[in-house]
Amino acid sequence: MNESSFRDTALEQQLQTALDEGHAVWVVGDVHAHHLTMQALVERLELGHDDWVVFLGDLIDRGPNAFAVVETVMQHPTMVSVKGNHESMMVEHFHKSVIDSPTMDVRLWYRNGGAETVFAYEQAHLDEHGKEDEDAMYARVAQHTEWMASLPSHLVLDRWRLVHAGYDPEHDLDSQSEDDYLWIRDAFHRASQPVDAQRTVVFGHTPTAGLPGFSSADWGRVWHSHVRLADGRPAAIGIDTCVYHLHSGPSVLTAFNLQNGDTVTQERVEPRSR
Repeated sequence: MNESSFRDTALEQQLQTALDEGHAVWVVGDVHAHHLTMQALVERLELGHDDWVVFLGDLIDRGPNAFAVVETVMQHPTMVSVKGNHESMMVEHFHKSVIDSPTMDVRLWYRNGGAETVFAYEQAHLDEHGKEDEDAMYARVAQHTEWMASLPSHLVLDRWRLVHAGYDPEHDLDSQSEDDYLWIRDAFHRASQPVDAQRTVVFGHTPTAGLPGFSSADWGRVWHSHVRLADGRPAAIGIDTCVYHLHSGPSVLTAFNLQNGDTVTQERVEPRSR
């Protein structure tokens, strides 16, 4: 399928216009349902009226309040997101018939943070007596999953590509699958040549401590590819600094400004997750 099938060209034009006019376009790594941390980070960005925030997917799962994260991004006029693999799993699996009779795939999603997401939606739909309003919950889930299904899988600007996981370096840019955009890891991380000679890829999905050249000593650090574009910029920048991990070392959420290369990090506000 042509790569344009997975893009939102109108949104790309809005973001590029903002950059051309000198406004900030902040790109934020995987939030994973840490709403309080996301709020604290966004406050520190001191957004102007025409500034944007682009999330790199995986808004949900693992953390305590997926519902609030999705509501916030959906309702904010200058917050947008690309699709992550966790959004893809929620779209496929968060339906009453599936939840009531879970398959192995649903159980896999549960083990990878889906259980926390379902719980957050249940808690957001309790009535005044503390009883779950299941009909209201599934109506809201349907709205949210419809929005998630419509998200672009990547965004292409003049000097940047914004994507959740990356690109397959063995295929040209017009022959990528959505699975590549949402799931790829090592082949992209270890590419010896830029996947796009003109654009730096900013991506999430893989915690940066696990990227080439990094180790457990690098929790919380932004990763820059050693492969360079002709203009000297890194071919790829990884910004999933892993807000949810339980290891020693910083657990932070990161924002990267496409306008000037500034980076802002926010340590996790929520108590330690599982």
